[in-house]
Amino acid sequence: MLGLVICGYYFSLNRTVGTVLPISNTADIVLPIDNNKTEKPEIKTEAIIISVGDIFLHDTNFNSVFNASTKSYNFDSVFLPVADYFKNADLSTAWLGGVMDAKGPYAGYPLFKSPVALIDTLQNIGLDVVFRTNHTMDYGIKGLKSTTEILDTHNISQVAAYATEENSKKIFIFQKDDLKIAYLGYIYGMNGLPIPEPWMINLIDLNKIQSDISEAKKQSDFVIVALHFGNEYQRYPSAWQKDTAQKIADYGADMIIGSHPHVIQPVEMVNSSDGRKVYVAYSLGNFYCGQREHYTDAGMILKYTIEKIQGETRLKEIRYIPTWVAQYKENGKNQYKILPSKKYIDLYQQGQANFLSLANYNRLKQTYQETVQHLNNPDIGFIEEE
Repeated sequence: MLGLVICGYYFSLNRTVGTVLPISNTADIVLPIDNNKTEKPEIKTEAIIISVGDIFLHDTNFNSVFNASTKSYNFDSVFLPVADYFKNADLSTAWLGGVMDAKGPYAGYPLFKSPVALIDTLQNIGLDVVFRTNHTMDYGIKGLKSTTEILDTHNISQVAAYATEENSKKIFIFQKDDLKIAYLGYIYGMNGLPIPEPWMINLIDLNKIQSDISEAKKQSDFVIVALHFGNEYQRYPSAWQKDTAQKIADYGADMIIGSHPHVIQPVEMVNSSDGRKVYVAYSLGNFYCGQREHYTDAGMILKYTIEKIQGETRLKEIRYIPTWVAQYKENGKNQYKILPSKKYIDLYQQGQANFLSLANYNRLKQTYQETVQHLNNPDIGFIEEE
């Protein structure tokens, strides 16, 4: 995972060094061998990154992990099946909805307030970055500040919402050796709630986005733009989403990821005005929440590798892992787990996922098949992770 955090910049001490084979001599030229000459090292750095969709808690979610004896919450069991994906990545991101607070009462829709225990678990599994959503200002400045303080104390960086004007001017940059990756985040709105200072929330303002990308490219090798946008429960991107993504690619973004519809939308490749191929994941779906309508209980882990060789940076590979939020009964109480779908289909068939009922298993298979059919696109090199 990450090595050091300084002013929003990440530093890792790992370094990958290979060698470049010498070029063969031509048939009619013979050069003397210099035994004292050392081979020029190939400077190569790779970063494996995962991004997931929306995490936001309904009352059913926090009630399911409440311990009446200790009057405390613990979400570790919910995230345990997917924890290794976060721990094995160099960087991980998610969208965090609502406000975090040390004191209740806690609430779900329409004004979300969640316990600090959620952030404890997200820190434990190794989540590094949260993009903020349309529910960031649900409890005004007080909620923004409490969430920011909690994230800061847990060493989780926040993008697209800021408690100070100074922080709003900083670009989040992840650094591993000589590779620098910038993340910019923007939100379509705050559900009509006031934004006391314009710098507190990065709204989807194309002029600002263009300016921010220009600055980010000066500071980094690869720029990823995270957008909280789109129409809720629509499985395909709107014309506005497509137009916005095209413009942002033309401005210089190297990759675009999105959330908000609460269902998975396809991943496409767009051609930028300067001839680059830019992947756009319009919506990663719900990663963890209490919604149970068709398609809202499914999400994905977007896994991608960014590589820098001899000063040239590219998206080396992009894959996905389908996920499903299981809701099941334990001792008469609702429980939740985020499951990597294919793995738990196999575990159930082997008799190793007995907490799932037959109805759960059938729904898990259904969501897995729906997700794969919706996402697999070999023509652009986007397929399920093996």
